[in-house]
Amino acid sequence: MRTETVIDPSAEILALQENMVKEVSDLLPRSQVEIIGAMAVPMAGRPELDILVLSEDITADSEILTQNGYNQGPVVNETSFLKKMSDNVEVAIQIMSADNKMVDIHRNLIEILRDDEELRKKYEEFKHTLSGLSKEEYKKRKSEWLETNILPLAK
Repeated sequence: MRTETVIDPSAEILALQENMVKEVSDLLPRSQVEIIGAMAVPMAGRPELDILVLSEDITADSEILTQNGYNQGPVVNETSFLKKMSDNVEVAIQIMSADNKMVDIHRNLIEILRDDEELRKKYEEFKHTLSGLSKEEYKKRKSEWLETNILPLAK
């Protein structure tokens, strides 16, 4: 069974993030591309980069990315999920319309964590306790922590 690791932000992963945002932006020039997730703060997290694409044509943008090495995942609630690996880092793409309610949630979570150093440190400490768990258990526990400690602040 593969287990999760938690890493701290580094110059290498932040440079990779910048390169991946540029790659996706170049592939999808009519869409808005921004970073979300732990490395957008930046803070500790899985070796993963989360990229949000705001699109007027989710299907077409998904197809362009699949033609350029991204693996199509599920399409849920009008959001298309794609992934690829780059330098042992998972690059996770979410493509959705600009009016999707998740856009504001992602942005609010990032802003809260950037603005509240004490909360960010508590969250990072908690995430480090998740190293060694299965992906499913990692996500379950992380979601529970978010729902209890951060999401109430985002409303």
